[in-house]
Amino acid sequence: MFTIKRTISCLLLFILLLSFGCKKDTEIITETELTLGQAKTQFNFEAFINNLQLPHTSKWFTNLNEDSFTVTKFNYYITNIKLKRTDGFVFNEPESYHLIQHLEDINSFTLNNLPEGSYNQLQFTIGVDSLRNSSGAQIGALDPSNFMFWDWNTGYIFLKLEGDYKTALSIQPTNYAMHIGGYKIPNNYIREITFNSISLQSVRNKTTLVYIHTTIDEIFKNPETIDFDTFSGLVQGKNMQTLVNNYTDMFSISKIANP
Repeated sequence: MFTIKRTISCLLLFILLLSFGCKKDTEIITETELTLGQAKTQFNFEAFINNLQLPHTSKWFTNLNEDSFTVTKFNYYITNIKLKRTDGFVFNEPESYHLIQHLEDINSFTLNNLPEGSYNQLQFTIGVDSLRNSSGAQIGALDPSNFMFWDWNTGYIFLKLEGDYKTALSIQPTNYAMHIGGYKIPNNYIREITFNSISLQSVRNKTTLVYIHTTIDEIFKNPETIDFDTFSGLVQGKNMQTLVNNYTDMFSISKIANP
């Protein structure tokens, strides 16, 4: 009898210890779970031209060449976002494809679950990577219904600027359309933009606000001055390369509002 009672007691003790062990295992929180939380970072893109913020669809602006023009469409892709933390960790946003459409007031997006910490570098790409370009029409920001897609062979339009213009040679208002795209060498117009020495804090259950100025004036100057008589029609080859070289520096971080 004593042996049976002892055996039962040992068995109950074993089961009790086992249940404690299982409970302890389920409560283990990994480092990844600790760092993710619900920290958010919202990016807001604000377009400016002649020191005025869009939209000003009926406003006539002037470029460095003293051409007059309006802006009725200004879209571009911001993709492959990376944020580098001060400890060296790099966050790569999954499925990182965002279409900015300033005249439609679609000019912001939010990164969810950015790991907590201090970040000192931001990178993103203007354009759509070769993999998605060669995969045909897709959904979301890459849906052809956004009218940023040429065809299955040519792929996506990275930047679209449209409106009317007048010059000394063309005094009547005339339509222009500057569409930039291409990912195959030697016509690869994907460009990566890097901001160093930033101070961005990602905090659990808080939202960090990042404001980025997009200065349209830069498209028409530095390193080359753009005139509408030359660049108003189909832009390709050397002219497209010139536009890409010009607009690479049109982005600047105006403010980071940390929580």
